[in-house]
Amino acid sequence: MEKGISFFVGFKDEPETRARMIKDAGFDRVITTADPRFDDQNKPIKEQAKLFEKLGLKPSSLHMTYQTDELHYFWEEGEYGNMMTERLIQDVKYAHEFGFTCVVTHLFGKYSKIGEERLLKVLDQCEKLDVPLAIENIDDQKLFLEVFDKIKHPKLKFCYDSGHNNFVDKGFDYLTLFKDKLITLHLHDNDGTWDMHTLNRFGNIDWQMIGERLNKDIILDYELLLVYKDPNLNAMQHILECKQQADELEKIILEAEAKRFKN
Repeated sequence: MEKGISFFVGFKDEPETRARMIKDAGFDRVITTADPRFDDQNKPIKEQAKLFEKLGLKPSSLHMTYQTDELHYFWEEGEYGNMMTERLIQDVKYAHEFGFTCVVTHLFGKYSKIGEERLLKVLDQCEKLDVPLAIENIDDQKLFLEVFDKIKHPKLKFCYDSGHNNFVDKGFDYLTLFKDKLITLHLHDNDGTWDMHTLNRFGNIDWQMIGERLNKDIILDYELLLVYKDPNLNAMQHILECKQQADELEKIILEAEAKRFKN
């Protein structure tokens, strides 16, 4: 199974140094963003793409450009919502240009007709460019469920975030309910009290359960932002530990698949 990790992992190493550590640790893919606010941290998206190609790292998902406190405008009248729509379409174009598997988006606010029209406009571009749009489970389950209930589109997909599920709505089985829509993952752990984006040993997520609900065709992408990290470990040590976690999860997935096939 292919395995990926977020390009930013909580340390301020130079982008090429970070990319080499990711490659040397054994990861196949990278998840990142084209958000220009992070150009100093990651380099502009075109330079990131060149760097990944140079080192033999494949792009995985591309995260939308956004700020949390602006998300509700997407569902409200006004030019700000229109601007957000065009920005999301630009992310879809970047994903197509540089070979990302999909664009991951956050949705927050009150479902509305104008928001629906904007989302359909984005999905129209997704269909033209063959780029899926993956809705991530965040802290607005009501809107998440409404979108999938009311919008039926072949490019509307699902990004499963393990940390959000453990912190925001623990016990809600996204992986079973939306298995037919699942296209990408944000894997990370926490202790159930805050969004730590950390290693498994600091959290309490049931990885056996998650592994039993995944299949071997999914890319195991870790969003290891290390909001909480081990002060005694450097970036490479954290990345290597994350790769070990990915290998352990792969074993659970393959064992569960073998059991299902046998039965």
